[in-house]
Amino acid sequence: MDILIQADGVTLTEAIRDVIDEKIGRVEQYAPRALRARVRLRKVSAHPSQRQYVVRVLVEIPGADLSAEESGANAISALDVVAGKIERRLRKRKTDRLARRARGARHRP
Repeated sequence: MDILIQADGVTLTEAIRDVIDEKIGRVEQYAPRALRARVRLRKVSAHPSQRQYVVRVLVEIPGADLSAEESGANAISALDVVAGKIERRLRKRKTDRLARRARGARHRP
């Protein structure tokens, strides 16, 4: 899976890049057919606030794409929340698909 990173108003350090690879790379265990993940880091305000950074992640998978967005005081904390949202949605999607497949197999003679 490719991870494309776009940073607006944020200096993209190696530490931030490593955290993105680690957090968003976990998506592959729930969606092995995922094509790419687009991560956008944006600094909204020059003044320190609780909503200074906005992180948006779009995961392109066959079927409907998943996206999540979160604001935070720093980019890493917002990225943690977004990664959790994406993982929960993918886990729910995967378990629903497996349950549907098991239900279908149960009804076959």
